[in-house]
Amino acid sequence: MKAMNYFINVDVLKKPSLFVILFAFLFAFWFADFWRPYNAKKQESNFVWDMFGYYSYLPATFCNERSFLWNGTSGYFLSKSPKGEFFPKYTYGLSILHAPFFAIGYKLAINQKDALDGFSEPFSTAVRWGTIFYVMLGLLFLRKFLLFYFSERVTAFTLTSILFGTMLFMYTFVQSEMPHAYLFTLFAIFLYYTKLWHDAQKYRYTLVIAFTGALITLIRPTELFILLFFLFWGVKNWSDFSSKAGFLLSHYKHLLMMLSFGIAIWIPQLFFWKAYTGSYFYFSYQDEKFFWTDPQILNILVSYRKGWITYTPLIILAFFGFFFVKREFPISKWVMFGITFLMVYVYSCWWDWNYGGCFGARAFCQHIAFLSVPIAYFFEFALYSKMRMRLKNFVSGVTLLFVFSCIFLNIGQTYQYQELRKIHGWAMTKQAYWDVFRKYQFTVEEGYKFWADLKFPEHDNWKKGQNRDDR
Repeated sequence: MKAMNYFINVDVLKKPSLFVILFAFLFAFWFADFWRPYNAKKQESNFVWDMFGYYSYLPATFCNERSFLWNGTSGYFLSKSPKGEFFPKYTYGLSILHAPFFAIGYKLAINQKDALDGFSEPFSTAVRWGTIFYVMLGLLFLRKFLLFYFSERVTAFTLTSILFGTMLFMYTFVQSEMPHAYLFTLFAIFLYYTKLWHDAQKYRYTLVIAFTGALITLIRPTELFILLFFLFWGVKNWSDFSSKAGFLLSHYKHLLMMLSFGIAIWIPQLFFWKAYTGSYFYFSYQDEKFFWTDPQILNILVSYRKGWITYTPLIILAFFGFFFVKREFPISKWVMFGITFLMVYVYSCWWDWNYGGCFGARAFCQHIAFLSVPIAYFFEFALYSKMRMRLKNFVSGVTLLFVFSCIFLNIGQTYQYQELRKIHGWAMTKQAYWDVFRKYQFTVEEGYKFWADLKFPEHDNWKKGQNRDDR
């Protein structure tokens, strides 16, 4: 009883940011009944489309004699090699994080005498809770990182906002099998240990940075930009470049360890490609590519089809927050803004800038880990800065109203997308958006009108780089 009283009195009630994470974990138990990872009536799991591709390494290796063909079909999102064999177009990185929970699912399937195919209910449920475990871990590391620079209250408010007011909610509790929630956690760990390493160059910190950085790039190679936070840590102006370069060179053994570990974790993927394609280096996306001279920046930010700000308005606070990042923070606000702009540019150049059937601009979901910094600086300004009381009350009130409106909108739109199918995965228009805005019950006529207002993209032309500015 004394231990329980100590936990309640000290660890939670006096640390509201811990209470947020505890609430999120308990919320997951209640919320699990809304969108179960396995449809018992249809005997279907959530492992479809991209989710199937990332996950397929495990069931193929341990349940299907290393074949990626199930029931004589190629499943979803598989590439065909020059040898005529089917294999995932995605790299195997996410399978590393899925593996412990896949093993739990395998054991549960044996105990329950369920199908040992990797897709039955025990596997689906185990992997779903694995995602929730990783996100809670990511929130803990992000909390520790933010507390280096912000108060408990600002940290608590920031964690609440990013979990419930952004796409992190969708990819934690609903389509948990996608890589975004896992990458969020890896980003948070990478940032935390980058801070520790620059304070004290210990080899255990080096190993964590090497593992998380390599795993991030192995899950989604385009996330390589995360390494810029390590390289630009402590660089505030041009004169800092030379001193930072000298600092890194003086710790070359750590850099060599990071490089070696990064190469080592990629080696199995290279051998996998060699076995299936005959080449160690293979572009498995085949006819998909980037169009570097045709970025769709406005489309990817504010279009009704799939705009990041359109479907996650809370992210506006990050863009405002860049102006409030203090000089004491180890990363310059201009560097952070530059990395964010680089990220937007790269994703907008991909042939399918709306990233297939998904809710919102999902490609940016994991980046909320580092964008939580400018968001926290904005909250610190809006809620706790020293300004005239009347102005402070106005700014605080508007901020609170905006944040909670964004949370309600985000959860409501997640419900519209996943349950009501009234936010389309790739064909939304201005008319369709406002037809369903904050609406959760529809007549038959309204349903027909929604489908009539959709505009499907010309994917065949997009792949050729034609008519990509199609809103």
